[in-house]
Amino acid sequence: MPQVSAHASETACHLRRLVDFAEPRPDDTCLDVGCDTSGLLGPWVREMTSADAASVPEGPFTLITARLTPTPDADPVALIRRLLGVCAGRLVVADVVRTRAGDSGRVERVRDPDRTTTRTFDELVELVREAGGQTRRLDVFTIERPVEPWLAASDGGDDLRAELTAELDGGPKTGARPRLIGRELWFTQSWAYVAAEPA
Repeated sequence: MPQVSAHASETACHLRRLVDFAEPRPDDTCLDVGCDTSGLLGPWVREMTSADAASVPEGPFTLITARLTPTPDADPVALIRRLLGVCAGRLVVADVVRTRAGDSGRVERVRDPDRTTTRTFDELVELVREAGGQTRRLDVFTIERPVEPWLAASDGGDDLRAELTAELDGGPKTGARPRLIGRELWFTQSWAYVAAEPA
């Protein structure tokens, strides 16, 4: 698989790994739902389409990349089922997952109040199974990133920054494992990728 160039945005620093995991092929017709992979996957596939979760176009698509939408009115099983219905190859579901140490899910909710839940890796796999998919490959990993670009669009940025700083001084665990690199505050996120196909 050809190496892809680094993505400029700190908010999408996992995308190179996602593209490698998806294993795009020159004859793929690809649909991206909420992962923002179009710029990176586009050069490696025959056709690239982007859509949001509310307007999934009819396929078939041989490769689908999707991030679940964690909002109160979203039904993740229904979304995965719709995606599997237009999938004629493989579906790659990607999302931030909750770690076991501390409530990293709460950190995500403070930053983005629309995020009603952060699932564990096992819960993500179970959603795919409930939707009628067969899991073929899995990847769970942690990335480290600077706090400030991540908090840039957050209303709860000051509170979250204070919590992460307090943890550095021995305060309660947030699950985000903050540390200082130079004078800059960094934290970690855990991500999971599930490659599935229709059962």
